[in-house]
Amino acid sequence: MGAGICLSFLATRLYESGPSKGGDQMSRLCRITILVLGILLLPGCYDQMNLEDASIVLMLGLDVDENGKLMIYAQSPVFSKEAKEKSESVAVAADSVRLARSKFDAVLTGITTGGKLQTILIGTRLLQQQDWFKLLDMFYRMPKLTETPRVIIVDGAIKEIFAFKPADKPRLSLHMSKLIDTAHITNITVLTNMQELRRQMKEKGMTPSLSLIRKEKDEIFVKGTALLNKNDALVARLSLQESTLLLLLQDQIHGIPSLTMELKSTANSEDSDNENESTLKSAISFDIATYKRNIHSSMSNGKFRFDIDVQLNIVITDVQTENSNFNRDQKSTVEKMISAYFTKQFNGLIQKCQSKSVDPFGFGLYARAYQYKHWKAVQNEWEEAFSNADVRVNLKTSIKSFGVTE
Repeated sequence: MGAGICLSFLATRLYESGPSKGGDQMSRLCRITILVLGILLLPGCYDQMNLEDASIVLMLGLDVDENGKLMIYAQSPVFSKEAKEKSESVAVAADSVRLARSKFDAVLTGITTGGKLQTILIGTRLLQQQDWFKLLDMFYRMPKLTETPRVIIVDGAIKEIFAFKPADKPRLSLHMSKLIDTAHITNITVLTNMQELRRQMKEKGMTPSLSLIRKEKDEIFVKGTALLNKNDALVARLSLQESTLLLLLQDQIHGIPSLTMELKSTANSEDSDNENESTLKSAISFDIATYKRNIHSSMSNGKFRFDIDVQLNIVITDVQTENSNFNRDQKSTVEKMISAYFTKQFNGLIQKCQSKSVDPFGFGLYARAYQYKHWKAVQNEWEEAFSNADVRVNLKTSIKSFGVTE
């Protein structure tokens, strides 16, 4: 606002000073232009709010308590030298997020504002309620609210998350957003913001998938991915490695993902003195340097068929086994073992989703694009059609390096 006032004052002085000695008409036009610009800048500051007078909500939580009441949680930073805690959290019972705002203002230090919201946590209890997604309607209607916050499913009570005060981490609201971003960059969970969630909810050719976290003891862990059906209900959970496979099939991989293949132990259990003694698992790990994924859709015997060709170019990073076959001389054998193992993993993931009638992969998008005549007949019941679809994975693995070994 100060810059606008100064510019307006300068323009007014220039205008009142009249034309230059040479009567330059262009100079007068420039003064008028500066005056107009200065006036236009002034209205932009009419609704200013000092930082100390605002409670900037960075993290919002929606859950249901033991009595079935909707609980809405909010956390915002505190900009005060006198305050010992640098964040303030509040929980109120309300029938909607909008109605909760007045209750927030009755507790929080400043006026509640949600334009900088970074994360929205949703409890699993709330997911058991029908039409819970309508609670987010306000975020899509009000232009001052952002549609970019990450939407996260909490496996457990949300109040435990908001009560968590880690001593070795930044503010919880910042920690949560960084935690999900890091997990997504390392390909162990999806990243779904408000706008993407709405797209997945409204899209007939796929079902929603969101990040899943859980508080255990003194830490918050990313547990993988939560899968929702079109009734907004949580129907399945994917582990960290299953989430990586999901991202591969979605073609949403970032950077260099890692996978681990567990091997059957060749050790004789009779050699162990203690039957309950734990032993290290035999496994081989690798990084996916590059990959290609192609999906072909067709119809076969009245059912949709999807043939998925996946090519993995990998680098072996860790071999924990006494099996001497895992070496450069047995490259072809190792490639076939990895391909067979992860073909089974891919098929298991797809069958798991089909059994729950969900399509987080977006196969329905391919059915609509390439088999529209057949898609049109089942577009409103795509989840059932996908559960009966024939999905085949053709995986080929090429080892580019066994790492630096002797």
